[in-house]
Amino acid sequence: MLFCVSQFSRILSLFLVLILAGFGFEELNAAIMIPDPENLSYLLRTDQPSVNSTENGSASWLPDSLNPCPSCSTDIDQFLKSLGGKLRILGCNYDASKLVNSTPFVNGKLRVSDSEWTVETDLKPVSAGENDAMDLSLKFKLTKGILKSFGVAASFDFSGWNAGNYVLAPASVYNANRYKVLPVQYPPYIYDPRDKPLDMPVTITNVLHLNKDNSPGKIEMLTGSCSTPLLSFFNPETKRGWIMLTTQGTQFGNSGLMIEEDIPGNRATFVLSAPGVRESRYVMTGFTKSSDQSADFRTNDEVELKMRIYNFSAGNLQEFYDKVFTIRKALSGPTIYRNVAPFSAINDIILDHHDKTKYYEDDKYGYICSGPKGDQPYWHLQAGWAGIPVYSFPQVIQSTPERLRRISRSFEVLKIMQGSSGLTRGIFMKGELFGDNFREKEKNRNISMVRRSGEMLFFGIQTLELLKADGKEPVIKPEWKEMFRKEADGLVRIWKEYGQFGQFIDAETGKMDVNGSTAGAVCISGLALASGYFNNPEYLKVAEMAGRYYYNRDLSKGYAGGGPAEILQCQDSESAYDITEAYTTLYEITGNPEWLKYAKDAAALFSTWTISYDYKFPKGSIMHRIDARSTGAVWASIQNAHGAPGIYILSGNFLLRLYRATGDTRYVELLRDIAHNVVQYTTTETNPVVPKAAPGSVTERVNLSDWEGKENIGGSIPDGDSNMAWEVVTSLTITQNPGIYLRFDTGELFVLDNVDASIIKQDKKGITLRIANPTPYDAKIALLSENKVMAGKVMDRYAFMKWPKVEVKSGETREIIVDPDGQFTIIPKIKN
Repeated sequence: MLFCVSQFSRILSLFLVLILAGFGFEELNAAIMIPDPENLSYLLRTDQPSVNSTENGSASWLPDSLNPCPSCSTDIDQFLKSLGGKLRILGCNYDASKLVNSTPFVNGKLRVSDSEWTVETDLKPVSAGENDAMDLSLKFKLTKGILKSFGVAASFDFSGWNAGNYVLAPASVYNANRYKVLPVQYPPYIYDPRDKPLDMPVTITNVLHLNKDNSPGKIEMLTGSCSTPLLSFFNPETKRGWIMLTTQGTQFGNSGLMIEEDIPGNRATFVLSAPGVRESRYVMTGFTKSSDQSADFRTNDEVELKMRIYNFSAGNLQEFYDKVFTIRKALSGPTIYRNVAPFSAINDIILDHHDKTKYYEDDKYGYICSGPKGDQPYWHLQAGWAGIPVYSFPQVIQSTPERLRRISRSFEVLKIMQGSSGLTRGIFMKGELFGDNFREKEKNRNISMVRRSGEMLFFGIQTLELLKADGKEPVIKPEWKEMFRKEADGLVRIWKEYGQFGQFIDAETGKMDVNGSTAGAVCISGLALASGYFNNPEYLKVAEMAGRYYYNRDLSKGYAGGGPAEILQCQDSESAYDITEAYTTLYEITGNPEWLKYAKDAAALFSTWTISYDYKFPKGSIMHRIDARSTGAVWASIQNAHGAPGIYILSGNFLLRLYRATGDTRYVELLRDIAHNVVQYTTTETNPVVPKAAPGSVTERVNLSDWEGKENIGGSIPDGDSNMAWEVVTSLTITQNPGIYLRFDTGELFVLDNVDASIIKQDKKGITLRIANPTPYDAKIALLSENKVMAGKVMDRYAFMKWPKVEVKSGETREIIVDPDGQFTIIPKIKN
């Protein structure tokens, strides 16, 4: 690797800061979703603005209020009228990555220097009955001359704008990210007591955002910055929503998505541009100068912008999100799946990998962990989040005597980690405890994510129940039950003292260190399950109070954040699906329709974190090499701007349970995208994803954005990378969900596994399915078939252990007859 002087100085400075803070590179690269150390040079910069501002010398995207341009399309302006909106069609001059000026097309024409342009505007309804949506195409053509450093854009301008409008760009911008910003370096933590009073506001790192103080602000993105290439907002005063859905890009690469507002002037603009040219590029907790390039045009060159625009009524923010959920794939269309390997084969490969490489043992301690040979704490045993009993749960599902022994030894260490409050400390390495407060992890070793205790309880109760259901109850030790009872009691005490679960807490004293966030959502699920296991109604009472509190304070306002350890309280996918699981669990336990409504609202928010289309990865990238289909990957957070395989760390079967409760196919279709495509990120002999990695290794990166550099789109995957968290995610996803789901009464068929299946006959005797396995591995496909009555009943949480399995060898096609009871018989092969 070659270094210039400035690069060397930056990296040297980074070394000094990390050493002073007590961090080593391997520690920062451990299993808490921290980037590759070789790509950390952007974490220490002198050019990162801590406040978003439009006062940076570049031209504004906002219209010239002194010289308003004539309407470019009365039809479009009429469609946008109820929103106070108009469309400008622009030609854009750039100086490197800086916008110099933008000039409106008038009557479909534009003259720039000696060049002449035309634009053909095509606006048409999506369908006869869909009055709230229009398809818009802008076809630009340079009819005369040569023009360098140029681009085109569609600018949707809105008057009557105010800061109360909720701005959404999926996976990047939620409520305009208009929160308190702390410009801190990675990994962030709130150390100063003045920044974390008990009534603290939502506090985020320096990510893409508009300004909380209502000063003029701008957000610059590319389409790859979002899980769906979409800009939108909801106006709570007029109760209307606007969405602009587009495609990934043009022949010039990814398009630009810009948002700029002037609150004092009551105006804002949302821009789609080609090429996408940003002046500043988001990197981890800050910004750096963009290397985006405009285009050079010659006579007869053309470029087209395609979009679907919506102007619709929405009674509240939840209805707005439901609309986004419904239309997110409207332009990309149905998912085209690629069969890589069956669920059963991948699970065996992952668990074999864990048997060989994911266990530490010495003469005192033994525990399951991500990196037993590592010399930094994060590689070793963590409690709950990124650790036990989550990491051990796949081994409970598919237990062996040795796996049960390792689980038992790991639980012995969890008892050591439990504080006097009943809550659990964060990290254990070879007899030493560490806190979750990063640079002060040895100063106060008791500081722990409250989410750890919630995960401990949620997966701990499931472990006890599943061991009993699977005939392994003798393995359960009385002290395990007592440990989880203390965990539940500790969470109840926290709730009674603070009226919420907070984010970080002293596990020894029970004193809150950082309050706020939605990080405690999983505590609701844990307490709800514990109420049944321990026959303690108080646990359920607190879970329900917490459920209403988090809905009213957070979810109803479009916020769910602070789940991971190292994002402050940024919005994130983990909080969104944790709260969805919580409400689904409460509904199943109580039957109260209130919780079903909340679960549906939460699922709509979660859907925005899931990539809705297949991104075109750069040639030569790892994702391009394996022909990865990005649909179904789940974005991490507005700070950690990348997709990842699956749901960290759940199976996603709450989506199946919501489908069964509602009949809404959007839930099972979303689950199918996630579950089917999670398999492709596992390294196998036939699918070598991670260079120099053992079979069963899974990496966390599905990079669509250039937050780690343009060269890392579709990459940023270190050689030999094996992240146990994402291996567990994969294992849970493909074991706790059926490979084939059949609604016997309606004939609806959903194939989640990496096989092909279709209905070829249906009569009174049953439904005949033809199943083909085109993969290189034999398959054991879990089948779940039910009718409306069966689907209307709450499914046993551990029903997946009893689903019948259809065995289909590699390259083989079999036919089965499924009877009304959900069982099947195999049709014998006809011998020639």
